[in-house]
Amino acid sequence: MSMTKAGYSLQQHLITRTVLLMIIVFTVLSAGVWNYARRAADLSYNRLLNSASLSIIERISVQESQIDLDLPYAALSMLELAPDDKVYYEVIDHTGQHLTGYRKTPSPANYQPHSDPQFFTAKYKGEAVSWVVQSKQLIAPAANGWVVIKLGQTRNARNELFGEIFYSSLATLSGILLLTTLLVWLGVRRALQPLSIISENLKNRSPNDLRPLKTPAIREVVPLVNAINNYQQQLLHNLDTMKVFIADASHQIRSSLGGIQGQLDVTLHASDTEEIRSRLINIRQQHKKLTRLTNQLLTHALVTHRSDSIAPRSISLNALVEELLTETVRDQAHTQIDFSYSAKIDNIRIPGDKVSLKEAFKNLLENAVRYGPDTNQIDITLHPCDEHLVEIMIDDSGPGIPSHQRRQAMQRFSRLSSDVSGSGLGLAIVETVIQAHQGTLKLDRSPSGGLRVLIRLPGTSL
Repeated sequence: MSMTKAGYSLQQHLITRTVLLMIIVFTVLSAGVWNYARRAADLSYNRLLNSASLSIIERISVQESQIDLDLPYAALSMLELAPDDKVYYEVIDHTGQHLTGYRKTPSPANYQPHSDPQFFTAKYKGEAVSWVVQSKQLIAPAANGWVVIKLGQTRNARNELFGEIFYSSLATLSGILLLTTLLVWLGVRRALQPLSIISENLKNRSPNDLRPLKTPAIREVVPLVNAINNYQQQLLHNLDTMKVFIADASHQIRSSLGGIQGQLDVTLHASDTEEIRSRLINIRQQHKKLTRLTNQLLTHALVTHRSDSIAPRSISLNALVEELLTETVRDQAHTQIDFSYSAKIDNIRIPGDKVSLKEAFKNLLENAVRYGPDTNQIDITLHPCDEHLVEIMIDDSGPGIPSHQRRQAMQRFSRLSSDVSGSGLGLAIVETVIQAHQGTLKLDRSPSGGLRVLIRLPGTSL
């Protein structure tokens, strides 16, 4: 038994796509957490810097024409709680001269003194330092102008705080990612479980068990189960049809072989030359009948197979009929049968299988020739019914088929009279081909009293 090569795993595909999506979300959230942690750490330590700078600037006063600063060491001690950090400060008087503290500390670009604090980060003594600049306006005869204080702290403590916030948040996000992945894996497995149940059900069935599958409660799986059940019903129908066909074909072949065997047995015991000749003629007729039956069986099998496996192609109906008619006229050149052909449109195209259609039309012409008189008139007409439907009409001058027997005539191995030779498969082959092309087949009476075969097929005229 051939096994279909396994494709990609739907479960793995769903989980992979979901995990990739979560990784993208995780990356975006990580960037947001990083920004939040940085801002939170800066905000916390900037508040300390601001409080300390306000404490210092409040101690600035003018005493006896001089600026006096009573430095609050308690304010600086708050900043020194971080043991790894260094604190720097500088006070600049209203004339822009250094008053106290460290010299040549950095200032923000284009700074103009004002009452609001300004925060910035700049290097000092080879280290990154976070600074706050505060200004206080003095109004006194001896000192009239802005006094500026710059207070800075290295970033070790705030970097540690940033790391604690960021990595703890990152650990939480990672845990959520892993938990979500586990839940997605369990959810996908549970969601796809009905497919596994269907697979096991089909795998464990015997070849003869074609009972319909039970419809699951999950709506998304119902169409799949219905499709499998419909396919099984079609398979059962095809198997039943095949069994009937094989039984009928076996009976027909056995009957023909039995007739030939009987004729041979009688001929072996005959002594008269004329009787032997007559028996041999009968054997030849039986052989021709068996040969035609075999050919028709093969043709029926061919068109049935092609209708299920061959993709339709656009073909010229005019060219197909003209080609077949040329072959038939050539084969019947020694007879008095007259053929006529007319097409109202030169290029009628239909989607279909050229081989099957040619076999169908060939059977119709052979039937018209076989059952018609020696001076038979066979007329073939093509014309479009509308822009999406074309009609093929074949009339003959034969005996025709009574209206009450026309449905019977299209059944396999059906003979309307014991006096008529044939396999009884011709019209059945035609009907199989026409149905495979989504067309219709109708039998009627021709103007000359014979049989009219009316076929309609989907197609276009150009």
